[in-house]
Amino acid sequence: MGWLRAAVGVALIAAPKAPMRLTGRKEPDGADALLMRTIGIRDLVLGLGTAAAARSAQVTGARRWTSAALASDSLDVAASLAGYRSIGKRDSFGAAALAFIFVCGDLKARRDLSASELLRPIFSVKP
Repeated sequence: MGWLRAAVGVALIAAPKAPMRLTGRKEPDGADALLMRTIGIRDLVLGLGTAAAARSAQVTGARRWTSAALASDSLDVAASLAGYRSIGKRDSFGAAALAFIFVCGDLKARRDLSASELLRPIFSVKP
């Protein structure tokens, strides 16, 4: 999940106007590009942090990064739905659905971490 999030972050930094063009509402301006780039930076940092923690085999570090990503994505769902009146039903629900996909990925990653935590004592050798 970390590498996927990092890739999304890089894509948003490199081509920030592309996702906004999908709405078809208006041509994205500089403020729109800045918003997408800041979201991209956030996703890049969360993704690289999660991936690095997972590679270090420290479950607590990976759990922290995954929790931060879950909080961020959950708040994205809430903010998207709260923006219903200002951005319209289609865009609000579309943004919420996209963020919810990441919430599901975050929850799966946390579940996988919990499973690996349960198996760890079986395979580890204590000095």
